[in-house]
Amino acid sequence: MLSDLGGWTLYQNFRTFTWPWLLRRGIVFWPLAVLAGCTYATWHASGMDAWGDWPGLALRACIASLIAVSAGPLLATLIRHGRLPLLMERTLVLLAILFGLWIGVIALDWAGTYHAHLMQAYAGRPMGPNLLGQAVSNFLGATINASVFVLIVAGGGFAAIYYLGEQRRVAQYAAGRQIESLRAERNAADLRLAVLQAQVEPHFLFNTLASVRSLIASEPERAARTIDALAAYLRVALPRLRTTGIEEATLGRQIDLCLGYLEIMNVRTAGRIEVLVEASDEVRALPFPPLILLTLVENAMTHGIEPKPGPGMIAIIAGTSDGFLSVSVEDDGQGLQPGTTPGLGLANVRAQLHDRFGSRAGFDIASRAGGGVRACIRIPLALS
Repeated sequence: MLSDLGGWTLYQNFRTFTWPWLLRRGIVFWPLAVLAGCTYATWHASGMDAWGDWPGLALRACIASLIAVSAGPLLATLIRHGRLPLLMERTLVLLAILFGLWIGVIALDWAGTYHAHLMQAYAGRPMGPNLLGQAVSNFLGATINASVFVLIVAGGGFAAIYYLGEQRRVAQYAAGRQIESLRAERNAADLRLAVLQAQVEPHFLFNTLASVRSLIASEPERAARTIDALAAYLRVALPRLRTTGIEEATLGRQIDLCLGYLEIMNVRTAGRIEVLVEASDEVRALPFPPLILLTLVENAMTHGIEPKPGPGMIAIIAGTSDGFLSVSVEDDGQGLQPGTTPGLGLANVRAQLHDRFGSRAGFDIASRAGGGVRACIRIPLALS
């Protein structure tokens, strides 16, 4: 649950002093306890050349070792299973570990007393029968001298320290999972934005190139101006196409992109579009999702200005208030027509806003006083 550890400590992937933890810990420590008991008996038998004593001493030493490594953790697990208030639980768990260590000391002393009883029969005898037996006896004796430290670790002392820091590790783990989840959602949103953008860019480019082709023979000067405007537009658009991540987009870049688009449309419509922009440098520097503003401007051009005879106006107005960034696109075109339904462009705008901001963003489109349409987006500044 909490870490990627080696095979010997996989039990620490579970909450300390729980039944799954206790079982998997036992799979590690119980064989070690049996090995320690057999080692103790082997130490005696090899040192005194008394292998007949080995079975009885090994049995008692193994039982004592199993009690020493299990008593404290078992009592602490029983206490934690009771789901007591946190402060009471921690106090009782620590007391249970100390009580378990005391029980372990008594158990080991019981095995030591039996060993002392066996040694009475060998009073005055030399320790080892040969050099090999002496070496084995010395090695095993040195190992047993570290029994106090081993008892504290194996008896649950280290586990108690791990238990006290568990809440912090669980919180860190949960925070890490949440960050990974948010990163995955952001990556998925960016991928959807790239797909939505790919649906619009080719459409605009193909229409512009088709206009240039039709103007080459009849109005070559307008064709040349269209190509110049398209080149200026692409100089702004291409860096955005290479880095579609939402973090790289600013409102200023989106406005520049819209101005490049409107310059192309102005050439195509013989200069009948008046363009107004109201946005301070501070507002232009704010993050703003790609494609949205261009979609609204293109929608105003296609459905508002182009169908209307004579000159037309498109305005981009941006400002901040009450923790929100408001960006509106207005036109004085033919306005909303009865029975019309939102097209792909507006559906893409709503999809992007939902992917990026959920329910915290607002998008309204309505008729404008004096004719035309006003589309307004509101996004929270803290997340823009």
